[in-house]
Amino acid sequence: MKRSRLQAVLQQQLGLVSANPYDTAWVALVPDATDVKKPAWPQVLQYLRERQLVDGGWGSEDIFYAHGRTINTLAVLRALLEWGYPGDEAVVAAGVEALHHYADYLIHEPYEPIGFEILLPKLIQEIKPFDLDLPYKTWVTYEQQTAQKMALIGRLQPDYENPHSWWFNLEVLSEAHLAEIDDRILGRYGSIAASPSATAAYLRARRLNGLDSPRAARFLEEMLRALGGGAGVCYPIEHFDLIWRLDSLRRAGLEPSSSLLAPLIHKVNQVWQTSPQGISSSQSLPIAEGDTTAVAFAVLSWAGYQPDDTAFRAFWGSQSYITHRDELVASVSANVHALTALRYRPNDPEYKAMKLTIRQWLSEHVTRRGCLHDKWHFSPLYATSRAINAFAGWDNELAQRCIEYLLTHQHENGGWGSTGRVNLEETSYAVLGLAAAYRAGIIKSSAPLKKADAYFKQHNDRLPTETFWIGKSLYQPPGVVGANIFAAQAALAKMDIDYQRPSLWANPSSPYFTDFQSQ
Repeated sequence: MKRSRLQAVLQQQLGLVSANPYDTAWVALVPDATDVKKPAWPQVLQYLRERQLVDGGWGSEDIFYAHGRTINTLAVLRALLEWGYPGDEAVVAAGVEALHHYADYLIHEPYEPIGFEILLPKLIQEIKPFDLDLPYKTWVTYEQQTAQKMALIGRLQPDYENPHSWWFNLEVLSEAHLAEIDDRILGRYGSIAASPSATAAYLRARRLNGLDSPRAARFLEEMLRALGGGAGVCYPIEHFDLIWRLDSLRRAGLEPSSSLLAPLIHKVNQVWQTSPQGISSSQSLPIAEGDTTAVAFAVLSWAGYQPDDTAFRAFWGSQSYITHRDELVASVSANVHALTALRYRPNDPEYKAMKLTIRQWLSEHVTRRGCLHDKWHFSPLYATSRAINAFAGWDNELAQRCIEYLLTHQHENGGWGSTGRVNLEETSYAVLGLAAAYRAGIIKSSAPLKKADAYFKQHNDRLPTETFWIGKSLYQPPGVVGANIFAAQAALAKMDIDYQRPSLWANPSSPYFTDFQSQ
């Protein structure tokens, strides 16, 4: 692949995410500093009106995700009702009808968005005074999950010296409670745990109680400008963005010592050395999490560093690898990433035991169809393809099940699309998974990869618009997605035009090959 294309992938601004209706609606609720009867950013209300879906709700246009559309639509209706602009009655009525439609599908979806079990009750409480005909009976089914989550979180009292992951959903607090908090809770960029919705709720409460927070207001203003008028789920996510881009290039087989990659990997190592508790997705999110920590561990190991594994081990939960200590359900992809990282330390007895435990845990999550669903990503192709990288050459039986899923779901034009619409992002996941299988000799035919190569060449001028990533609603991290698409094409190019020489990939010094032999 051309060096200039790799430069473009790496130089794209770090930390950006696509805007989503849920967080944008919370920004729309912020009153003006001089007149609390007016919105601080009235243009945000128009931004939301213009993005109402044909079915009356709000959410991803390309993907039907009932949970995401429910939380988005409730938040937007709450914002519109707050200000009561003439003409919004029809907009609200269509949103109410959409919520009844979504309620029928909630039970069939395997994963909820981040914090759904505590954010839904908050929005219900906020919107009930407006006396709308909403599907409350369906939503009652989440009461048990709400109780379980609250039991894990404990008392909702922020301790400025001891941040917790639930701060990301701080908007669940009452306005009176939020107003009692002060700016000590704000992070490096002026946000609360890098959460625009939590920050907006805080600023709203301050202003309604005769107070203010210029730092929080500045953060929201700058974010609206950076994201084209809307708010993102988590902004900025510069650590996550950089580490995931590098991990995509690792999967493609690029050389970590290259002049373009080495300085960026060095930055990751600096973050690692200054983060003994683990790595968070952003400098403004003072809560380390296991998923980013595991991927960073793999990236550093790939580049020849020997990162201290104290932070990595801290997220071992005895039966599986965890992302956050107060999560209800462990993440499949986080366990795939942990297994990938563990394979870089093949001779550690404790790590061998952890690998076997994770393998067993993941095997129980592989569906009959041979795919893996993950709570951080809507597409089963995401976790399934990454699992091939983790299993290949070590547990070929599990790898084969995942491979079969990919092969049977390739479309005639060479691409992949779990929702029926073929797209570059999901195709890139499948290609990197199959390339790993081909390198390991698990599959012999190059035909699927040739078809995928043809698809990329035909659609190379497209920009991916789908929002597969699961936050409080669906979103897209464009830098990460772009790097993954580049990596898939780089992997194909590295395999040569006739795909007849997989031995070109054989590297006896690779930790993967060492691990294969040790098993």
